[in-house]
Amino acid sequence: MIEAIASDPAGEDEAARSTGYADSVVPDLLADRDANSLRPYAWMCYNFERTYPLVIWGLKLFMSDERFNVPQAGLTGVPLHVAFSWAYHHFVLQDGALLPAMEQTVTIASHDYTRIALSHALATMG
Repeated sequence: MIEAIASDPAGEDEAARSTGYADSVVPDLLADRDANSLRPYAWMCYNFERTYPLVIWGLKLFMSDERFNVPQAGLTGVPLHVAFSWAYHHFVLQDGALLPAMEQTVTIASHDYTRIALSHALATMG
């Protein structure tokens, strides 16, 4: 399971009035929305290690308009699918340590977490 919560980078977060986790239109991804603005600020995925490709494509299709900072990864102003791809690469693939040796020879930029993680996830499906 993975849970991601966006916070205000200016540090001006008020206590969010939650609507509670509900369907996000993306398979296996729940979203919690602010009760006032109805904008999502938290996401939860129960089977992320198995549903990663579905989640990423859904995020690219339905939630690509906002940008997020992921200080733990050194990422600034990235779409949500990139933040989730970094999480998959970091937590599931253990920073690439679990990639088969032959997959590491594919010419993919080391910082393109989405392409690396998605190519691995798609190769292991089936």
